[in-house]
Amino acid sequence: MATTKETQARVARMRAEDLRRRLEAGEPATVLDARAPQAWEASGEKIRGAIRIDPHDLHIASGWPRDRLTVVY
Repeated sequence: MATTKETQARVARMRAEDLRRRLEAGEPATVLDARAPQAWEASGEKIRGAIRIDPHDLHIASGWPRDRLTVVY
């Protein structure tokens, strides 16, 4: 996927503590874990409910739900 200025403008960063607080408060969110396979397997830290995806398959589709928070890490 080519990165454009328009795409960059729509992407915000979030601290891990802020995500944890939102998830604990029950805020609806989709969490995508896009770490490399080796990093994912070696890590003892995983977010419960996160969807594991290959980082090379990550793309923004026009039909992606915009009514809830989506976090990619």
